Amino acid sequence: MNITSLKVGLTIFLSFSLLACGGVKDEQMGLDERIAEYGYRPGENIDQIQAYRISDWTYLDDHHLMFSNGLSDHYLISLKNACSELRSSETLAFKTRTSTLTKFDVVIVPQSGVNKRCSIESISRLTPTD
Repeated sequence: MNITSLKVGLTIFLSFSLLACGGVKDEQMGLDERIAEYGYRPGENIDQIQAYRISDWTYLDDHHLMFSNGLSDHYLISLKNACSELRSSETLAFKTRTSTLTKFDVVIVPQSGVNKRCSIESISRLTPTD
């Protein structure tokens, strides 16, 4: 083995090691820290969101996601059970009884075959950290 291939191998190994360390750090972050990375902090719990529409959403962990309802309204959705399917999903929908989103509704994660249903535990308004 020559010096050049040894250097290349060592560089690749170190690069993957750094990537692995970054993933561990993210998994150890608390929910408030994850939300703060996006410029928000948790606000008050709310009972419902009238005339909601998902303009953007972000996976935070298996029990939490945040979404925006237009340009200025941002919300944290806490789920009753782990919903690991959110991690790899590009889309989601809400299944509601009316045109109002409440904690009695569910998040639908489209999958091939049967869609995953994740029950909502609570909804919180997010406020900018300024």
